[in-house]
Amino acid sequence: MFRLKNKAHAAGIALIALGAAMVSAQAPAFAATVTVGSEAALPPLDPQRTTGSVGLRIAGAIFDTLIREDLSKGGAGVPDIASGLAESWAVSDDGLTYTLKLRKGVTFHDGTPFDAQAVQTNFDRLLNKESPVFDERASSTMAFLTRWIASTKVVDGETFALFLKEPFSGLPRLLSDRSMSIISPAAMAKYKGDELGFNPVGTGPFKLGTLDQGQVLTLDRNDAYWRGVPKVDKLVFKAVTDPTALAIAMQTGVVDVIPSASAEQVTQLSAEADLKVQYTDAANFYFIRLNMNAEHTKDVRFRQALNYAVNRDFIAALFGGQAVPRGGPVPTGNEITALAAGTVKEYNYDPEKAKALLAEIGVKQPVTLKVLAPNNGPGFGLSPQLMALVQQDLAAVGVDLQPQLLEFTTMISTERPGYANDVHGSYNGWVTGAGSAYVFERLFASSQQPPKGVNRGWYKNDDVDAKLAAARSERDETKRAGLYVDAAAKVAEDAPYVFLYQDRLPRVIRSNIKGIEPASSVYIDFSQVSVD
Repeated sequence: MFRLKNKAHAAGIALIALGAAMVSAQAPAFAATVTVGSEAALPPLDPQRTTGSVGLRIAGAIFDTLIREDLSKGGAGVPDIASGLAESWAVSDDGLTYTLKLRKGVTFHDGTPFDAQAVQTNFDRLLNKESPVFDERASSTMAFLTRWIASTKVVDGETFALFLKEPFSGLPRLLSDRSMSIISPAAMAKYKGDELGFNPVGTGPFKLGTLDQGQVLTLDRNDAYWRGVPKVDKLVFKAVTDPTALAIAMQTGVVDVIPSASAEQVTQLSAEADLKVQYTDAANFYFIRLNMNAEHTKDVRFRQALNYAVNRDFIAALFGGQAVPRGGPVPTGNEITALAAGTVKEYNYDPEKAKALLAEIGVKQPVTLKVLAPNNGPGFGLSPQLMALVQQDLAAVGVDLQPQLLEFTTMISTERPGYANDVHGSYNGWVTGAGSAYVFERLFASSQQPPKGVNRGWYKNDDVDAKLAAARSERDETKRAGLYVDAAAKVAEDAPYVFLYQDRLPRVIRSNIKGIEPASSVYIDFSQVSVD
């Protein structure tokens, strides 16, 4: 009782720190303002430097992409892509040239016209080291897309061309990634480094109002928005990093939306009459990424043994039904999910099989594994408890898991250069872009090892690389999907991760907030949000 009492007291203190007037749960929600609770500190809002869903979710309210995801309807599967700042696009017969016809009459929030030269300046920032707006960090972050681009060209004021190094049929969907948002050229010239993230200027439905760095962001309606005037005057994003405090903020009307709710928050808030829980079931997966260069985890049999040793049903129970066991690399909601079923291996709980594999290797037990894990952060509220479950399962087969709990941003910065040889892996997850089959290239291609990408466990398989390359250039959708399934099947056998679960990614929304559809995406189309 003492601990619970103190937890509630701490949550109350955190709410006071929000600096917002508390209103009763029965009072009406904000009439002209929608307030979104963020489970992490608000990062600098430079989309081309950002990888996390917290920052990219906000970026979607400020910026537009050339091609966008259509989030106007719910349903399983990857959302369709639709015209954005590009009204249309066409690909040449050889698959090497994409020509985009741009939307007329659009301006950035600072009055700068949107045209082909503005798009060129954005690509110069990522590709042209001689450009005054070139940014090394943005270039590195966006390499997953730009690595396929040989050159770009302003054809005329309303036409822009991308010339590829090789055919890549998945390019249009990658152009819908929030990180490829188009930034004002004037802002890029004026602000350098992190300063651009503190002064974001796009063409989106909302523009920068006020910013309390990391804590509170107010966005004002863009009355000149090309898709129509947004339906609310303001959007406010508040960082409430304590999960209990965020739930209380929802109960008391301090916030109107929790875009990524934890299992505890869903349990606490689902009975509230004026709140609703919405499940997106967007593609994502959580895992322990393993180090291919470290002792023990460099052996495929050892990695497979770890996968057989974990009871994923216990993990799902820990999350109160908000997580689904996932024993392989293909999440529900990915482009190849249906085709991969029954073909791509899903590891089941089989501790005897794990013991047999370890005996085959002949390792001296107990084997000690050092794994990094976040002690907080978006999606990781139950990280210590989850690591305790995995630790228990592995101990039963003779493996001593020693998790090192770190603050989320510290862990990411620690693992960004790739694992050192004395680290066996880290507990992590992937949400952004997980619906596209191209996610397998981003995570498992050897070309995506640091510093070029996020293959931080140094996984390399020549056959996987070849299949991914063939899929990338294949224009027949059926053949392309089959190649990705073949690559995923090989990844599953190699077990570069301990595959754990898929988060159902629930949201909690005040009942009078409309326009947030249960599309299979972590993002929200803020231009359509309204208050009854």
